[in-house]
Amino acid sequence: MSLPTSGLLAAADELLNPPPDVVHTLAPGLRARAAAVLLRLALDETLDGFWSGITTNMSRNGRTRMLSLQWYVRPSVARQWYTVWSSLSAACHHHTYELPPTPAEVRGWHQDVTELLNVLPSARL
Repeated sequence: MSLPTSGLLAAADELLNPPPDVVHTLAPGLRARAAAVLLRLALDETLDGFWSGITTNMSRNGRTRMLSLQWYVRPSVARQWYTVWSSLSAACHHHTYELPPTPAEVRGWHQDVTELLNVLPSARL
């Protein structure tokens, strides 16, 4: 079972901005990392849908799909997509020598992802 992209964005938003009556047991850094995972999943699922409309032979490798995007959508959209996807990918992986992403960073990526998901259909060349 998977959530639609809008559900992933809403779940990420709820992790980043919990309602005042909800007490979370997770630290803000863990909630931010979980939100980053949901946002990256939203980007991946949207890109899967985009590529399935173009070719069924596209690799499932995320980086290959990102790099090939520049030939199918406006370059500015492809560049921003790759930047946000790379940032979210880095934020999703735990490294003992790095701090988790801050909720403010992930909120910024949430805005970027929301904008990219809205722009992608009209950015096709």
